Amino acid sequence: MVRGAQVVGRILGGVVTGKRLVGIGTAWATAFCKAVVVDRSVPLWLSSPLESLVLDDDGRVVGVRVRRDGAEVRIDARRGVMLAGGGFEANTAWRKEYHGIEGAPSGNPGNLGHPIAVAQDTGAALELMDDAWWGASLAAPPGGGPAFIVGERSMPYSLMVDSRGKRFANESESYVDLGHRMLENDGGTGPYWLITDARFTRRYFRTFAMDPRAMKAMRAAGIVLESRTLGDLARAIGVEPAALLETVERFNGYARSGVDGEFGRGNSAYDRYYGDPTVHPNPNLGPLLKGTFTAYRVVLGDLGTKGGVVTDADGRALREDGSVIEGLYASGNTSASVMGRTYPGPGSTIAPAAVFGLRAARDMARQVR
Repeated sequence: MVRGAQVVGRILGGVVTGKRLVGIGTAWATAFCKAVVVDRSVPLWLSSPLESLVLDDDGRVVGVRVRRDGAEVRIDARRGVMLAGGGFEANTAWRKEYHGIEGAPSGNPGNLGHPIAVAQDTGAALELMDDAWWGASLAAPPGGGPAFIVGERSMPYSLMVDSRGKRFANESESYVDLGHRMLENDGGTGPYWLITDARFTRRYFRTFAMDPRAMKAMRAAGIVLESRTLGDLARAIGVEPAALLETVERFNGYARSGVDGEFGRGNSAYDRYYGDPTVHPNPNLGPLLKGTFTAYRVVLGDLGTKGGVVTDADGRALREDGSVIEGLYASGNTSASVMGRTYPGPGSTIAPAAVFGLRAARDMARQVR
């Protein structure tokens, strides 16, 4: 309550003083922009996409060519070039080639992978191109985008099933692990359904339900379906009623005992972080008993791709033989994830981007040119 009051107080203070206050990722980016653009008067060029890298006769990267105001502009770089342009989640052709699916990304629509392709053309090795920061997302309504879900799938009185009406994973596990389970289950084709009862709807915050217009669009598109009985809901989502009822009955037994005998939901501290501590004996499990029951259509989504340029501990781009491409650096989702195929916890993309971006900057500063 104290922390909430502080946040609200700051927001109201900003309104009164005419300031636009920002937080979380926006504050992070704003702080960098202030340090570079405001404090050091470094020009920030927008709408200036990378065309290619400039190499000298020894194969060292000494600059870039960008497209600005319709013309190609060369920018020389004495100490090195950093590629930090995100992954390729919005590149449908690459998604089909490397992932086998078109994808339902929640990342930046400008992340098309061009910096990765430019680095590869220069001889850089690539890794993890077949992986992503997978996760479950609500399907996109017409004209909208998918809604990535995290805490909602961990709350009691809910479970997730596949197109056969069967559970296939621990709904509360990390979103990357859940995405891998979706791929293993049926190649990520789905559809999947998050099934909830009336208590879930009444008690728990749902990020995707904050906008009434979005909810209306999802209902109209059949992404959100409601029925008074589980049997009717099964028919509405195209699942054999007996299969869904059997799944729910088994799950309800786990909820009463407090032990998920199939997938171990609620066994770890990670699972319980998003649980409801007032629900016993397991904060992630609650039986589905009370209508109205709701089904949310879920697809395999992601927050970005994991594949990219292989780098060393100083962010330097490497060739297939492990040698360094002098003058070329990569960070963030343009580089292959240092986390590999796992998800240790929140910040698994931004923290390595900051750490290895800083190490790369220090290595550049040591160069004498």
